[in-house]
Amino acid sequence: MKPLNAQAPCPCGQPSAFTECCQPIIQGLRPANSAEELMRSRFSAHACAALEYLMASWWPEQRSQINPTDVAQWVKASEWLRLVVLKTEAGKQHDSEGWVEFIAYYRKRPQSLGNTTHEVLESHTERSYFRKLDDRWYFVDGTELPPTSQPPKLRRNDPCPCGSDKKFKRCCG
Repeated sequence: MKPLNAQAPCPCGQPSAFTECCQPIIQGLRPANSAEELMRSRFSAHACAALEYLMASWWPEQRSQINPTDVAQWVKASEWLRLVVLKTEAGKQHDSEGWVEFIAYYRKRPQSLGNTTHEVLESHTERSYFRKLDDRWYFVDGTELPPTSQPPKLRRNDPCPCGSDKKFKRCCG
């Protein structure tokens, strides 16, 4: 697991520090209390490259269909910047299933383009499905939302989605 700044807000977007928010879930010290909390902990697991947790939090029947090498490449090829939860349906403690719609902002690791390196800011919008088994939440699968559901393209003077409080053109743009 890649270390994160213990004093910084959790990568999942909650104001609590990582050590108080998602880290205990990722380390197995406590289970996620809702589908949204599992979604947030999975985003944080991407940010700190907690690959074992990502695999363990998949629905057991789905897990055998997932290639851990592909997951590792996806996680390590990107810098996970910000999670925005758009909507949740069900997925509370008393529910057995739930859905979370979100946008994950990430930057692909530097790529060579001729004599320069170039980072690309990306977003992934998805509706994820979660189920509960033995009082534990699991990620089952997700459906990427069509481009019409995604936020408008960022303009140069928009705030940067990475949360730096800088304009997009001065930060990730």
